[in-house]
Amino acid sequence: MDFWSRLIGGSRSLSSKSLRTTTPVERLAAFKRTCNTLQQIWRTNSTPTGETSVTTHARNCIERLNSVLSDESRGPAPHPCVAYAATSQIYVTVTKLALSSYDPGMLRCAAVFFSTLIDSEVDSVVDNRLFARALVDLVRRAEPRTEEVEGRLVELLFAVANSIRLQPAILPAWFNPRSSDGGNRPSTSSDSRKIFAGATRKDDFPLFYLLLDHVHREGRAGDFARTGLLYIIETASRSEILEKWLIESDLAALMATGLGALYSQLGSLPFAAPDTDLPKIIALSDYSRHGSAVQPHLGTAMDAFMSYLLFWQDTIDHCRSAEVHGTLLDHFQVLFLEQLLYPSLLESSDVEGGSTSTVLTYLCRILESIDQSDLVYSILHFLLASPSDTDSAMPSSKQETKISLSRRKSLDALTAMAEVAANPSPSLFNLRDLALLGLQSTNEQTVLATLRLLTVILQRHPSFANLLIQTIPGRQAKERAVGAFNAELQQFLSMATSVMDDPTVDVSYENYLKDALETVESLFGVQLSTEGDYATEDSREPLELREDDPIMRELLGCLETFFTNSVIVNLSLTEILVSIASSHLVSLDGWLLVDPSKYKYATESLANSFSLEQTPAMEALRQIRLAYEEPSWSSTDAPVLTVMLQKLVQQVEKWRKDIPNFDILVAARRDLLHQEDEAPTAPTPSRQQTDVSSAHQESPRGPFPIPRDIFSDERPSPQGSSYLGSPPPGSPAQQPPSRGSSTSRAAAAEELRKRLSMPFPVTQPSRETAVVEEPASSQTDPPDSVDQTETLGGRPEMETATLGHVLTNVVILYEFLLELTAVVQVRGNLFEEAGYPGIVEEVNDS
Repeated sequence: MDFWSRLIGGSRSLSSKSLRTTTPVERLAAFKRTCNTLQQIWRTNSTPTGETSVTTHARNCIERLNSVLSDESRGPAPHPCVAYAATSQIYVTVTKLALSSYDPGMLRCAAVFFSTLIDSEVDSVVDNRLFARALVDLVRRAEPRTEEVEGRLVELLFAVANSIRLQPAILPAWFNPRSSDGGNRPSTSSDSRKIFAGATRKDDFPLFYLLLDHVHREGRAGDFARTGLLYIIETASRSEILEKWLIESDLAALMATGLGALYSQLGSLPFAAPDTDLPKIIALSDYSRHGSAVQPHLGTAMDAFMSYLLFWQDTIDHCRSAEVHGTLLDHFQVLFLEQLLYPSLLESSDVEGGSTSTVLTYLCRILESIDQSDLVYSILHFLLASPSDTDSAMPSSKQETKISLSRRKSLDALTAMAEVAANPSPSLFNLRDLALLGLQSTNEQTVLATLRLLTVILQRHPSFANLLIQTIPGRQAKERAVGAFNAELQQFLSMATSVMDDPTVDVSYENYLKDALETVESLFGVQLSTEGDYATEDSREPLELREDDPIMRELLGCLETFFTNSVIVNLSLTEILVSIASSHLVSLDGWLLVDPSKYKYATESLANSFSLEQTPAMEALRQIRLAYEEPSWSSTDAPVLTVMLQKLVQQVEKWRKDIPNFDILVAARRDLLHQEDEAPTAPTPSRQQTDVSSAHQESPRGPFPIPRDIFSDERPSPQGSSYLGSPPPGSPAQQPPSRGSSTSRAAAAEELRKRLSMPFPVTQPSRETAVVEEPASSQTDPPDSVDQTETLGGRPEMETATLGHVLTNVVILYEFLLELTAVVQVRGNLFEEAGYPGIVEEVNDS
């Protein structure tokens, strides 16, 4: 104890005040004394004793050193204390004391000390192998008990990686690869195969493996590790020996297997009924209590997987070495796509509670998040069995002459692994086949997951649309005359106005035009930015859809049951159709617009309106008048989607004739759906709202003042006397409620809600079948209780739906028609798909 008393007592003279002397000489002398004290503590107490006093004293000494170095680094050069710390190698003693103390505070002080030396950029520090060994030992052997200490230690590795990126000359101090000559040279083919398959060689580059060990972590430690590893991979483009080592190391194998391990931990998705507030458009539907009404919460496991996948994306982006870049993609395809992701899609089950909807949701999330062109190309061209990518990860013959020996041996090892695994090939069953089965499924979760996946591919990766939906290549796009284009637009607008008599249709259409312009331009930009070197000249020309395409047939089949579909299915379905129409890679002819060769013109009257002696100017004028002439076409030549939409519109028109006040109900439902989801208030009903019932009886068609609370559960409305004809004689609803009677208003609102929840026959609506007696069970059944038959897969096949559900889908149809019309108009203007065929050439020739 006398020794420690003298030592501690002597240290009082080394206070922080004495260290902050006025001259550099005095500051250096005090710094040296503190270093000598640390050396003496280590020599006297070389083994951990667990004595708190020793640990505290050593920590105080390191804190003093940190204080001096921090003050000195902020002043002008020279920095004698920093130079002395480098030449005296005091960092070795700091590492030993920190590791032997098992104290988080000591580790924190040691991390600050190393960080200060790295930031000083003095010679013989970061480029010193002894310094590198001391820092690596500190991080590798430390046992941090807090995330904060772990983050500080990994931050040291990041600082070194950043220094290597900025000054590749210091790399040899941290990177000492095993020589391929002499005694370390592999002597057998099996050893060589092991190396090129990705052997672990931690002694070659311990800094690299320490970073790799922490890339899965969350928080600061993971962020610093991932960024530091990106810096090292980026440096490979300026160091041939590092590039060769990265190809031969297990970097790509560890990253691919790590991604696969996280994917394997993803469990089944919860499709329970949502407890949270739903969007109003879903809450007012018959499926509001189904688990498929909203997208499921993917959970923390999916967050961890997506974080690592985005790290993959960043790695590919930062990799400037073509060889390392190719090696990473090779391992990604073989170890993740071929051996894990594709088998999970292939082996999924579509029975009730199966995994098809789950794995499709996972794939949708993957494709929704990444935008790196090479990674997207690797995923989609493999899963869609593109002819250029069915031969696993082997490069094309054009690339074979450019790859190095290391890359060739790595590819050979991967090929051998793929042959041993013997995984099935997408050439037999690919993602397109799975999407077709998903659309045909009787499980609604599977149908929704498939629709969402198709939407993501069409919107974010439009270059792959022709691999999902079959097209007719090699056909020259036909230009449509202005008159024909106007006739097509007028047809869609007429269908929209037939569905709903909307006095604000002009404003709504202007908004859809703005949205369509943004969507079309966005898709065009995404396609140009992602196609890279993989696109051909043919892929930039719009292709016609095949009429017998199975996926398109299934989408149209889903459209047939539009009014009884769940709202979320219709929203997804219309989004897909709009996405297809918005892509400039897909022609509208034949499926949405009439083929220009099928137009019929009444040209004789125009031809006779000119004299027989025609001048070039007169002929051009005649051609212009012909271009503005609106053609006709046979019903047999009408596009398949347009025919389907016309059938839906005709159904709505029939309901308008059979159901009194149908326009009012549809307009009121649309008005409610456009309201913001705010807490309703209870103002005094206006005269306009009070007189709505009489307006119903006087005029069944045309624009009417719509009460904003007609369907609100919280705000009762006097609107509610009848919507399927007159109420039964003597019923309370037959008498108009008193303005001052809140009880009467509440009763009327309750009567309206009951009638909106009544089963409504959709297949054959007529006046006789529309006016149905309210079943006794409807007094207590919830609004989503409808007449439906459960199939084996669990997807309801409904012959009827509630009137409220049908009204919501009618509104969706109206909005869809406006949106589709706007997309067609924007495409015609933006891509010049409508014009004056032949006129410019004739004028120029003349």
